[in-house]
Amino acid sequence: MKTTAIAIFILITSGILSAQEYTDIQSKITKVTIFPDRAQLEREADINIAKGKFILRIPGLSPYANASSLQVKGEGNFMILSVKLHQNYLENAEESEAVKKIRKKIDDLKLKIEDEQTDIEILKEKEAFLSANKVIGGANEKITAQELASITEVYTANLEEIRIGILNKNRLINKYKDEKQKLQNQLQGALRLSRMPTSEVIISVSADQPTRALLTLSYLAGNAGWYPSYDIRVNDIEEDVNIIYKANVWQNTGIDWKKAILVFSDADPSESGTLPALHPNYLDFYEVRTKGLGTSARTMAKQPKAMDVAEQEAVTFEYDTEQEEASIPPVNLITNTRGFSFEVNIPQTVNSDGNNLVTELQRLSTDASYKYKTVPKLRKEAFLTADIPDWEALNLLNGEANIYFGNTFTGTSVINTTQISDTLNVSLGTDKGITIERERLKEFTSTRLIGLNKVETRSYRIRIRNNKSKDIDIDVYGQVPISRNKDIEVEATELSGGTMNKFSGEVKWQTSIAARDTQEFILSYTVKYPKNKKVLLE
Repeated sequence: MKTTAIAIFILITSGILSAQEYTDIQSKITKVTIFPDRAQLEREADINIAKGKFILRIPGLSPYANASSLQVKGEGNFMILSVKLHQNYLENAEESEAVKKIRKKIDDLKLKIEDEQTDIEILKEKEAFLSANKVIGGANEKITAQELASITEVYTANLEEIRIGILNKNRLINKYKDEKQKLQNQLQGALRLSRMPTSEVIISVSADQPTRALLTLSYLAGNAGWYPSYDIRVNDIEEDVNIIYKANVWQNTGIDWKKAILVFSDADPSESGTLPALHPNYLDFYEVRTKGLGTSARTMAKQPKAMDVAEQEAVTFEYDTEQEEASIPPVNLITNTRGFSFEVNIPQTVNSDGNNLVTELQRLSTDASYKYKTVPKLRKEAFLTADIPDWEALNLLNGEANIYFGNTFTGTSVINTTQISDTLNVSLGTDKGITIERERLKEFTSTRLIGLNKVETRSYRIRIRNNKSKDIDIDVYGQVPISRNKDIEVEATELSGGTMNKFSGEVKWQTSIAARDTQEFILSYTVKYPKNKKVLLE
C-alpha cells in the first residue's frame, strides 16, 4: 500500500555548504513492520533540493537503531552520494506522551497540595483568633452559669471543627505526597530512556538542477515486538469454531510511532541467509560422567512443564454476545516463501512506554470436530477439545487463548502450532454437565508377603456420568506405574478394555456415552518387590 507522506518543503540556497554544515530534514514515521523481537521503522521526507551538493541530516531516530540495517532510497532528479548513521549525544529523544502525562499529574498534585496547605493556614488563623478572644467579659462583669456553659459549648465546637479540619487536610496532603513520590519515581525511570542519545542519518546528495525529492529510509530497532493472542468462541459442539486473532504490540524504542501503518510479521530478520556448510563428523569413544548435571540436563531442568488438558484452569463469568460486535480495521494478509504478515490499513499510534496495544487482525470461522477428554487421577472434570483440520491455512502462531463456550468465558488455553500434525487440538475448558468420579476399591486393595517378596495390589473405579441431553464422545486417561528397577515388577491385571502404552504406562479408553447414561472402568495392577525395600505407591 502506498502511503502519502506529509509534505515538508525546505528551500536550500544555491550556496556551497561546507562539510560540517548540515541541513536538517524533518521526517515522519509512515510504516512500522513489527517482528516478534524487533521492528523495522520506515520514515519519509518530502523536500525541495536546490542545485549543488548538500549534506542533509535526518534527526530524531531511535537510539536502538541498527546501522547495518539502514536503507535510504530517493525519488527525484538527484543523486545520493553517501549515507551514514550515528548517535547524537547532544540531543535526546523527544519526550514521549507518557512522560508528558506523568509530568501533568505531578503538577496537578503540586497544586492540590498547595491548596490544602493554604486551607490549613486559614484554619490556623481562625484557631488563633478564637483563642485570642476566649476571655469572657470584663473583671467586674458577671455571667450566669447557663451563659458560661453556652459560650463554652460554642467555643469547644468551633475549636474541634477547626482541628479536625486541619487533621483531615494533613492526611490528604500526605496522600498527595505519596502519589507524587510514586509518579516521580516512575518519571525517573522514563527519563532514563529520554536522556539516551538519539540516532541520526547524514545523507550527502547532489543535484544538477533544483528538484523536488522524496527520501525514504528504513532501519531495524530493538526494544520492540509483538505476540499473538486469541479469543475462541464455540456456541455449540455441532457448529464451527470462531477464532478472533489479535496482535499485542509493545515498544520502548525511545520514539513514539505516531499514526503509522502497522505490519505484523512472523519473520525473524536475524536469521542468517547464508547456506550452512558441512564439516567432518569425527567419532570417538564416549566416557559417561555421572557426577553433576550436564549442560543439556540443566537446560532441560529449566524448561517449563507443558500443560496437559487436566491442568488448565476453568473460570466462569457471563459474556454478553447479544451486543453488536465492533468492526475490525481493514487488514491485508501478505504471504511469501519465508512467512506471512498482517498489514493494518488504518494508521495507529504506539507510544514508547512498553504498554501493550491490542489490535484485532482476523475473525476466522473453521470446521472442527469435538471430543471430551478427562484425566480423573489429576482432575475429576471433563474437558471439551476441538480438533481443527488444515490449521496451517489459518496462519496461526503460538499464543494464549481466551475460551468462550456459548455466552460464558470458561478459562484460558494455549494454541501450540509446533505440533507436527495436520490437526490442531485446542482445549475449550471444562463442562459441568459431565460428572467424573475416581475411587480406590478397598476390597481389591491388598498387601501380601510371598517368600522374599512383597506384593501390593491397587484397584480403582472410574465412573463417568453424562448429564447432558446429547450423546458424547470421550477419551478417558488412566495410569499404571512403570518400573525402572529390575527388582520391581509391575503387572496390569484389569484395564476394562482400555489400551496401555507400555513405555509410559498411560491407559486410554475411547468411548461414547449416551445422554443421561453412566459408564464405569476398572483399573487394577500389582507391584512385586523385595520385602526389605520400600516402594511408594499412590
